[in-house]
Amino acid sequence: MAATELDQIVNLAKRRGFVYPSAEIYGGFRSSYDYGPLGSLMLRNVREAWIRTMVQQRDDVVLIDAAILAPPQVFEASGHLANFSDPLVDCTKCKQRFREDHLEDPDLCPGCGSRGTFTEARAFNLMFKTYAGPVEGAGAEVYMRPETAQGMFVNFLNVLQTSRKK
Repeated sequence: MAATELDQIVNLAKRRGFVYPSAEIYGGFRSSYDYGPLGSLMLRNVREAWIRTMVQQRDDVVLIDAAILAPPQVFEASGHLANFSDPLVDCTKCKQRFREDHLEDPDLCPGCGSRGTFTEARAFNLMFKTYAGPVEGAGAEVYMRPETAQGMFVNFLNVLQTSRKK
């Protein structure tokens, strides 16, 4: 899809009240949108239809809505803290960023074709860390879950006992 077509779709969605660029009055927040009145209703309808079809009409599925934030122990156990990062390099000539482990030639920039222009690889942490409570520091660290499966595993025994499914 061409950029102009996407712009037209976004503009139509904005004019009709489906979505608005986040923090637009302050210059916007890139690639982030807020749902407007019609968008909120549409999202709610899609969610309800999905729940009705995929959960309520089945006997072998239950619904869980887990917290977005979790303590570090959850992600230590799953291996996310140790392994959930990508090695990134930047081309000093064209300023593009690439995953080092996805480069066919570790010395050749696929963006501009230059050789030997990459920075040292840096670990791009895919985990979002924040703090719970009024004071930052050890013991207050929490992470935004990097994938939705975490809650299902952490709460498995609770769901099993309360849903009485076999």
